[in-house]
Amino acid sequence: MSQYPPNPNYNPYGQNPSDPNYNQGTAYGGPPSGPGQNPNPYNPYPGNPPTPDTNPSPYGPYGQNPPTPAPPPYNPYGQTVANTNPNYNQYGTMPPAPTVPPTQPRRGASMRVILISAIALLLVLGGIAFGFVSYNNTQQSNANATATAQANSTATSIARAALTASAVASNYPFSANLKLTDPLTDNSKGSRWQEDNLCKFQGSAYHAFDTQANTFTACSAVNTNFSNFTFEVEAVLNSGDAIGITFRGNADKSQFYRLAIYTDGSYAVYLYVDNTGTNSRKLTNGNITPAPDLTSTNFLSIVARGSTMTIYFNKTKVTSFTDSTYASGQIGVAATDISKSADAVFTNLNVWALS
Repeated sequence: MSQYPPNPNYNPYGQNPSDPNYNQGTAYGGPPSGPGQNPNPYNPYPGNPPTPDTNPSPYGPYGQNPPTPAPPPYNPYGQTVANTNPNYNQYGTMPPAPTVPPTQPRRGASMRVILISAIALLLVLGGIAFGFVSYNNTQQSNANATATAQANSTATSIARAALTASAVASNYPFSANLKLTDPLTDNSKGSRWQEDNLCKFQGSAYHAFDTQANTFTACSAVNTNFSNFTFEVEAVLNSGDAIGITFRGNADKSQFYRLAIYTDGSYAVYLYVDNTGTNSRKLTNGNITPAPDLTSTNFLSIVARGSTMTIYFNKTKVTSFTDSTYASGQIGVAATDISKSADAVFTNLNVWALS
């Protein structure tokens, strides 16, 4: 806010104007001069002269004030006493703002910082490079280990396969190459088993019947033809005197080999060249001990390799023989009636090819 200037003629320290009622002869003013008056104009008590040098003031306690110098003409725009005060007041000027020292420019990174940063960067890059190399080495090691494991696995598989093949070739049925499997419940396997009054599917099995004494019945799978093989079938003799199988046969010409196992435990292998039976001959015979129970399920088998043939009963070797009459042909089953009619039942037939 602005302030109006004071009266330019007013001076609180100047001389008061004269009072028209002022009495010059009072005790507070100077006594009139003249004979018989107080000779000391500054002593209000006559008869007591002032003691020398006891009043340091030349004016006395009630004397006249010293003259005051006239003030300079008023200049409303001039500098006032208040404005000359260097300290801040309500109506004066603001004190000057404190001098802020100039901001020193930031110094650049020292060589130590640069060196530490460079070392840190090198360490980071080195760590990345090491990790990359380590990763590549690990991947390569894993790849090598995988390849080695695969190679070892392959070699192991080959070795196992070789051992398995060797074991299979040395043990019954001497082959893993299964060429035919037939439950003999019907003729759906394509083997074309003969079907008539003596050869028929009945009760989920294949039956061979013989009702004439001193004869046998052979039932062939017409569509089969095996050369080197293992032929196996499950057999039960419900009635009759012998049960058997045929192999390397030709049903149209009544040519085949026949294995017969009798109820007394004896066995025989016959060669047939025609349907008369008079030209047949026995190739081998013997006994199975102890005598088997043919009314229970038994495995009848023949293994044929070239001219050598081996008989197996319940997967156990019985005997071997040789004959070169027939090299290949059909397979089949048979029943024999010597003194009583025969009913032989066959199921679960398998044939493995031999190399």
